[in-house]
Amino acid sequence: MLPQGRTLLCLAMTVCMAFVGGCKSEYRPQAEAHSAAARLDRAPLVRPFPLVAMDNPMVVEFTLPPPGRSGSSTLFLGIRVRGEDGLKSLDAASEVRDLGLPAQLKLERLDGQQATMVPLVRVVSVAGSPTRIEPIGPTGHVAGGWLENVDHQSLQSAGLQPAGTHYTQVALAWAQGQAPGRYRLSIQLLAPDGRLSSTPAELLVAYVNKSK
Repeated sequence: MLPQGRTLLCLAMTVCMAFVGGCKSEYRPQAEAHSAAARLDRAPLVRPFPLVAMDNPMVVEFTLPPPGRSGSSTLFLGIRVRGEDGLKSLDAASEVRDLGLPAQLKLERLDGQQATMVPLVRVVSVAGSPTRIEPIGPTGHVAGGWLENVDHQSLQSAGLQPAGTHYTQVALAWAQGQAPGRYRLSIQLLAPDGRLSSTPAELLVAYVNKSK
């Protein structure tokens, strides 16, 4: 092959490889963005959630899949608190529990054009008495929450709990035995203690961890 021919061939191959590489690099962010968008709309899900009084409720619509192998049939509605290590996240979450977190919650199941209220319950634990489950009234008002364990495996699979991060969960309500489908959560903090304003918290919707 003449030198000019070899030069043209090399040039053509270089352009082709650059084009293919560019397509791959362009496709990857689009695919990742699509995957991230899908996670935002599907439980388990998290949202930034400063622990300050809210003028209006946060409203989140999401798809609830069946529970995973390590998840129970009970849906956790509440927050998770991050710390530099496990002990610090536990301390921060315990402070939230002890100071209280007055809120109003409402969960609806969306079936076509209809929205059906989902009954919510809370866990009540008093020293010297058995732990009991009580219904939350129709207004959805709660005074605070309790420490709870969720299905961390599903969070890790969704990329919502990277290795090396430390969280402790505070439940505000449970929704028991809910079928997979489309739901809408409305939550509003009413008058949280000012000492919680700097607590690194996120809204969390996830299945409660299955008891062993």
